[in-house]
Amino acid sequence: MDIDEFLDRELSELNLSTGKTENRETGSLFKEDFEPSPLFENIKSDLGKGNIELAEQSYVQLWHMLLQQKLRWNKELYGQLSALSRQFSSVLNQSYNEVKRRAEHIYELISRARVSLREGKKEMPFKIYSEIQDVFNSIPNVFFEEKKVVEEQIANFYRELKNTTDNELVKRVSVLVQEINQLIDRINQAIRLNDMINAIVGYNKCIELYNQVPEGFLRHKNSLGMRLLEIYKSLSIYTEISSLQQQLQEPLQQKQQPGTFRRDMSMDAASKSTLLSSKREQAKKNIEKGFYNEAHKNIQEALQLEPNDIESKAIYAKIKTLQ
Repeated sequence: MDIDEFLDRELSELNLSTGKTENRETGSLFKEDFEPSPLFENIKSDLGKGNIELAEQSYVQLWHMLLQQKLRWNKELYGQLSALSRQFSSVLNQSYNEVKRRAEHIYELISRARVSLREGKKEMPFKIYSEIQDVFNSIPNVFFEEKKVVEEQIANFYRELKNTTDNELVKRVSVLVQEINQLIDRINQAIRLNDMINAIVGYNKCIELYNQVPEGFLRHKNSLGMRLLEIYKSLSIYTEISSLQQQLQEPLQQKQQPGTFRRDMSMDAASKSTLLSSKREQAKKNIEKGFYNEAHKNIQEALQLEPNDIESKAIYAKIKTLQ
């Protein structure tokens, strides 16, 4: 018996008019009917399509409308919510069985992934994990408690997967770092033996390996980088000197104009040596001051005086690395 029936009965017993025409035979006074609202129809439609989450949002709105009535009786809202509650119960029972089925499927996938992980199949666990996520995301959020239990199992497996792959990565990087250090030792040995060709080949190989060290291992990269920079400096000076020697060995085709004479032929050995030393010293001072262009000019003049001067060649190579 609803509120309307109760009120009508009480008024009848007091011989007060209810304002309604009673029809005991048809029972129209006690019939639980209501006029469905658009919101009610939308909820029924969403439930019929299995859109529980969308139906829940509208259902909450309908309840909010009822709560706004305080304790004022609203037969329409009461009737709609009663009917919807029954429909929700039926749909939720059916959906709950589906949720349990999907949860069991996820647990089965986790077991398969763990087996693949133990067998060292690197790609398969990740593929299965992706499938697990798809199944998990298909579970409606209205089943929060059930979904939380499944989510915890997935999280546990993910930690296992991540730890395993991280450990493998650490091992791979450790082997890579060891290989680079060994190669650097061989390069340094080649430089000491003046075997520059093999040193350059080793350096290029070393750079390839160095670039394979992934992000997150900066401590290793920095340590290796410091050693590689020293090699780079030595090999750069060597290549600059080699290039300079090649240039200086090329025949100099200079046409001497009438009435002129070459400076190196008109100069005695002592004067030439003094001027050469002066040009080198000027270049060194300019390097210390950071005047690299001036130093470059000084050393070029020195090399014009004596193309085979080793010290001048070394200074020239150093300037090239600083400019």
